[in-house]
Amino acid sequence: MKKVFLSVVIPFYNSSRTARESITSVFSEIEILYQDKKLAKIFSLEDTVSEIICCNDGAVDGTAEYLDGISNADFSDGNTSFIELKVMHLKNGGAASARNAGLNVCRGEYIAFNDSDDMWLKDSLVKRLSILSEEPNADLITANHERESQKLPKLAKAKSHVNLFYISIKDELYKNYYTTQNSILKRRIIDSGIRFKEGMRYSEEVYFFIQIVSKYKCIFLNEKMSRSVMSKERFGESGLSGNLRAMEKGELRSLKLAYNELYITHGQYVSAAIFSVLKYFRRILIVAKRKANKR
Repeated sequence: MKKVFLSVVIPFYNSSRTARESITSVFSEIEILYQDKKLAKIFSLEDTVSEIICCNDGAVDGTAEYLDGISNADFSDGNTSFIELKVMHLKNGGAASARNAGLNVCRGEYIAFNDSDDMWLKDSLVKRLSILSEEPNADLITANHERESQKLPKLAKAKSHVNLFYISIKDELYKNYYTTQNSILKRRIIDSGIRFKEGMRYSEEVYFFIQIVSKYKCIFLNEKMSRSVMSKERFGESGLSGNLRAMEKGELRSLKLAYNELYITHGQYVSAAIFSVLKYFRRILIVAKRKANKR
């Protein structure tokens, strides 16, 4: 059995309209990776395969049937023997549970995520992996979703790249820089036992990344590396991100878990919770204004 270089975990729930675009973008980026001679040499890719793990979270709209029917030939006309497509059918437990199922069986030295309604942009995988491998002792990288760039507070800047920054636990508590669509992490994080919180259905990524940022060196690339397949807004429009109240309750629960499990201090918990509530009301105003402009 060949060594697995990269594992990409994608949870699916009633995603029949966007599943193909999501998988295609990941598939295409892995192809580019294996065609990059520099990275092939650095990572010894000629002796590896990479895997895309599709986790069907109890979908009832035809997603399961679509996933069962896919093969490498659906996404490329070339030789793609270095990519393994895997499908897991699960009882509906939410994205956290579905991602954990994928993490529990993934074999890659590097682990990445995508969402079923999002796309990786061209060359985004090569760029993120290159930076992660070159930055000394870095264990996790993320980037922007939908935004070309964003205004940043006084983050510690990395010398290796003009748009690269270090993210501390304090930074992450107030901004939530890390998103699943853009994050790539090294194997040792998963081997340490860090997982998404089972049972959480909203803002589950907040707690997951707090655990990592509190223990590992994490970097943030202030460039756009992914976008929504349907071009939906980042929050307040549809899907899980459309329920602002549930998202806020999930974020506050993540902060409480981080405090209870000693990832953050009491002072950090209180101030981050207050800031989170303020962000929640700001989002309500933004969504209300957005809807008014569409009338």
